[in-house]
Amino acid sequence: MGELTTGILYPRKYEPKVLLALSKVEQPHFHRNVNQEWNAFFLQDEWLETPVTLCFLLRLSKQCVPLLWFHDAEDNGWGFRLFDGGYEVSSGTISYSLDVEMAEAEFSRLYPEIDLQEGVIESEEIRLAYEEILERVVRSEAYRHEVGKGINRLKPQSFNRIVGPKQVQQLRSLFDLRLLTDVDEETGASLLYDSVDLFKEILGIEEMVWVNYAYLASGGRE
Repeated sequence: MGELTTGILYPRKYEPKVLLALSKVEQPHFHRNVNQEWNAFFLQDEWLETPVTLCFLLRLSKQCVPLLWFHDAEDNGWGFRLFDGGYEVSSGTISYSLDVEMAEAEFSRLYPEIDLQEGVIESEEIRLAYEEILERVVRSEAYRHEVGKGINRLKPQSFNRIVGPKQVQQLRSLFDLRLLTDVDEETGASLLYDSVDLFKEILGIEEMVWVNYAYLASGGRE
């Protein structure tokens, strides 16, 4: 099982406001220092699924406290939601399984009579046919379009309250759809799979790794 990180980051200078707000929160939570620039807190509602949690974050952000909910599921993808001034001002989601899902759908369309999972194990011919489809998918406009859906609410300029102009420009470059989905012809590598590390480096939150509410609640045993 790969890394699972979830939490809400904010610049350390807002710590008094955040601690006061957290003292009034009914749901269990943890608060931690991340590094010299950032703190983070971890709510039991890790995925912001309830209206109560969302309202809390929006109210806190309205006190001029920018809040960055960040998640990194190493096996599946990563993303964020940025709250500021009482609104959700930016968000993004990067999926690592989108290419496989599209390739499997295309394989099923072309070969409806073949069970792909069994076929790739039992037949070299079927495995090669699937790999060829996957190769076409990752280079297709349809794939770029689907990746683009995950970042169509991304607004790099919304980060200008927590990072400088240089970092905002770096974020803009990082989420350039063409660059994000280009495949290196020699290695087959794509920036897509390195994007989370680059995002963390740009913001200076590299220490935000292998931590979430469940992990902290277990005393670091899970």
